Amino acid sequence: MAHEAIGGLAWRDSLTRIIEDLRGEKPIAIIGLGNTLRRDDGVGVYVASRLKNLLRNVSGVEVIAAEDRVDYAAKELEKVNPCLIIVVDAMEFHGVPGEIRVVRLEDVEEPYAYTHRIPMKTIFKLVGIEAPTYVIGIQVASRDFGEGLSREVEVAGDEVIEFLVKILRGG
Repeated sequence: MAHEAIGGLAWRDSLTRIIEDLRGEKPIAIIGLGNTLRRDDGVGVYVASRLKNLLRNVSGVEVIAAEDRVDYAAKELEKVNPCLIIVVDAMEFHGVPGEIRVVRLEDVEEPYAYTHRIPMKTIFKLVGIEAPTYVIGIQVASRDFGEGLSREVEVAGDEVIEFLVKILRGG
C-alpha cells in the first residue's frame, strides 16, 4: 500500500513528528468525518468511533465522531481548545484505494473531494479555531450508497487506529 505525507515523509513519520512537536498542556483533538451510508466515505467515523473507546482513559486526547457535521466538530473544538487537530476523513486524490496521506488543512484545495457541504477551513476560521490542523486522508474505493467499508479502506482505517493508539498512549 502506498503512503504519502508532508515533506516526503511516510504518513506515520509525519504524524509522529507533528504530535511530538505540538503535544502540550492543551489536548489533542481527533475528529472523524464522513457519511456511514456512503460506503467508504464513513471511514473517518469508523476510525473515530473505535478511537473514542480505545483512548477513553488517555488524558489530553479528545475524540469527536462528527459524521458529516463539520459545524458540530467546530462547536466541540471550541469547548476543547486543542493544541492540535487531527481530522480523519475519506478523500479522493486519485490514489490507490486505501492509500493514506497526511496533509495540512491549509494545503487542502477547496473544494477538496469530501462530501461535507461547507469547507472545514471556512468553518474553523469563522469560529476562530487556530490550532494547527492536519487531515489524515484515506483514498476511497466507493462512495456508493450502502453501509460498510471496502476491504482496502477498512485495512487503512485499522492501520490509522493502531498507529494513533500506540503513539497517543506513549508506547
